[in-house]
Amino acid sequence: MKKSLNTKVSAKKIALCALFSAMALIAFSIESLIPPIVIPGAKIGVSNIFILLATICLGYPYGIIVLIVKVTLGSIFAGNISSIMYSLPAGALALTLEILLLQFAKKVSVVAVSVAGSVINITAQNVVFCLVTKTSAYLCYLPYLALIGVVSGIAVGFAVYLCVKLMPNSAFTLSASTHNKTEE
Repeated sequence: MKKSLNTKVSAKKIALCALFSAMALIAFSIESLIPPIVIPGAKIGVSNIFILLATICLGYPYGIIVLIVKVTLGSIFAGNISSIMYSLPAGALALTLEILLLQFAKKVSVVAVSVAGSVINITAQNVVFCLVTKTSAYLCYLPYLALIGVVSGIAVGFAVYLCVKLMPNSAFTLSASTHNKTEE
């Protein structure tokens, strides 16, 4: 009985992870068709809603999986494979910061976590770009991109906040009642 319940839970988590990955990939693909906002490279980052939701609802490893799926498949589908070298390290750094904030800073809101992740993501992408091109000229855009990152982080964080508020408790990382059921 215990083994079958654990298998069910794992299958549910895998299915939800696949769903979050698909939604992130769709959002990323649609957003890649929209021209940048004012500054080259500036995007809202709607797909990050699903990465943060997967991290909160399913756990940190699943958020990492959704990030990797979004970046690799999204870059391939968008026809810009070179963007993996910018997006993956920046996304990993941003998600690491978000995970640390979610884990250790209990009084930080989801919106603040999203803003911090967004600004770190933009900063890391700029640094990687400057390292790859061996020029620091693109850093002049950083203050403007950081401001756009704050705005997009607020939008993404607010969307995640609303989703978390509207989701049933059963959607979150195996609530205490589910853990007790698997131990029986």
